[in-house]
Amino acid sequence: MKLAKRQIQKYHDEPLSFKEDISLEDVAKERFPKTVLALSQLTVTGEVSYSRENDVLFNATVKGKITVPSSRSLLPVELPLDLMINERYVEKEERLEHFEETEAAFLLENDMLDVDQSVLDNIMASLPLQILTDEEKQSDDLPAGKDWVVVSEDDFEKESSAEKDSEKLDPRLAKLDDFFKE
Repeated sequence: MKLAKRQIQKYHDEPLSFKEDISLEDVAKERFPKTVLALSQLTVTGEVSYSRENDVLFNATVKGKITVPSSRSLLPVELPLDLMINERYVEKEERLEHFEETEAAFLLENDMLDVDQSVLDNIMASLPLQILTDEEKQSDDLPAGKDWVVVSEDDFEKESSAEKDSEKLDPRLAKLDDFFKE
């Protein structure tokens, strides 16, 4: 779904409200082939308005489901999507300097608001870094192979401290150790 600036300008007094079911699976798989395994039809409910500063304000909620690979085993994991989008689009690039880095302000390209692209970008940004299947969440077993094993950070620290304790100084060199401490 794309909205032209001149179409949005009509909504100075009252926002343009919409509720659309959109399908972005093909675009998502094309843009993010290693991340998106499946994407359900999305229900996007929101409004677009034109502010006093001549900015386009886009506010929406997105609901659906996305299937992505587990970050541990690459097995498919289905995640529910329920996110809010609050973005501002400006006409001139110089206006972007007036916003903080934490504010979602973007340049309106070709006088068009591409709702589909905004929705897809927000979905990808909302994905957690660690995605696990239900079995992986229940189990403490980590992947292993021939001559390698994945260890948790806690186990690594315990192992490191145990190694340091076992590296005791040869009693014949104890006097030298005292010499270097001074």
